[in-house]
Amino acid sequence: MVTVHIFGRTDVGKLRSTNQDHMLIGNLDDDEVAELTEPDSFEVAPRGPLLVVCDGMGGAAGGEVASKLAAEVLWAEMRAAQQTDERPVFARLMRRAVRVANRRVFEEASAAPKLRGMGTTLSAAGVVGDALILAQVGDSRAYIHRGATLTQVTRDQSIVSALMHAGRMTRSEARSSGQSSVILQALGCDPDVEVSLSIVELRAGDRLLLCSDGLHGVVDDTKLRAAMVSCGELGEAVRTLISLARNAGGPDNITALVAEFDGDGLKPPRNPEDLPRFVEIDPMEEGDRAMSTTSKVARRLAARAGIGDDPGPPVVPVTGQFVALGGDTAGASGARTRRKRARSGESGPAYDALRERSRLGLTGWLVVILAVLAAVAVGLWGLS
Repeated sequence: MVTVHIFGRTDVGKLRSTNQDHMLIGNLDDDEVAELTEPDSFEVAPRGPLLVVCDGMGGAAGGEVASKLAAEVLWAEMRAAQQTDERPVFARLMRRAVRVANRRVFEEASAAPKLRGMGTTLSAAGVVGDALILAQVGDSRAYIHRGATLTQVTRDQSIVSALMHAGRMTRSEARSSGQSSVILQALGCDPDVEVSLSIVELRAGDRLLLCSDGLHGVVDDTKLRAAMVSCGELGEAVRTLISLARNAGGPDNITALVAEFDGDGLKPPRNPEDLPRFVEIDPMEEGDRAMSTTSKVARRLAARAGIGDDPGPPVVPVTGQFVALGGDTAGASGARTRRKRARSGESGPAYDALRERSRLGLTGWLVVILAVLAAVAVGLWGLS
């Protein structure tokens, strides 16, 4: 049996008048979302908790709508999904649920002029046996605290992260960069979205930190680690993390969600070197071929922004519910969303152009498919 102890808080920060972050915690075996006025515990029997942190953008109204809607649709889709103890299947279900949430946010933004340009990041975690499955869009983060080490187990889909991984920017330069708020994609900005899926082998005593960039953007990893190590109680850890962000100026909304895993279903760390690491799951592959220590999703997004090489075409949708949009490598900026601009309610011509290119990309794919079908039909006619 695996037991998960959870607590989280979201804070408006010191400079913003509204909170566009949204946090959701619920047990997939129950109907209700937890209020979490105090730390709570969940048994993973059989499915356990779903943990979600979203950071909305698109003005005061749009950001709040996008983050709340995305989290709630994800929850509803996962609640209705089949029960499984297979990690790849659960990952595919999460991927499908995130894409459904993206579609809903996109449709809401398209239908209401005042919500035009809204979107949200998303980091979500579910438990399958002794493993954590993570879904990621944007730059909200997940960390695992094990022993005295804090390890980031999601890959930011941002300009500065892409530049760092391409060797064009150091970590210190990234923290002070004026592009730190520019992300490569967000839920709701296009009809479909690429979801990064990662996996962590859990150990007894592991702690998960899910947070928005209102925390990790102003509090460096060293201070985050110190807070996670020094705070024994979950409530103390969450309050300390939020205080650190507020003391650093609190320029953005702040969300921190901490979960601790224990129970006889988890093994203790084998040795001090038994540490978590980032491993991305390709839902179209099986076994070892499905696992990679480099994020193909982040690399594809970076290539579209003109940073680095494209590792290959987008993953073909598993569900067939949505058409996969082709990547556009043209255009020097390539970034899907500039968060500061979006939060002010401005979409801008660059944003509109990206959305228009997405529609043209879909048309292009349909033309290609029709051409292939025509060629096959001609070939078959020739054989008859």
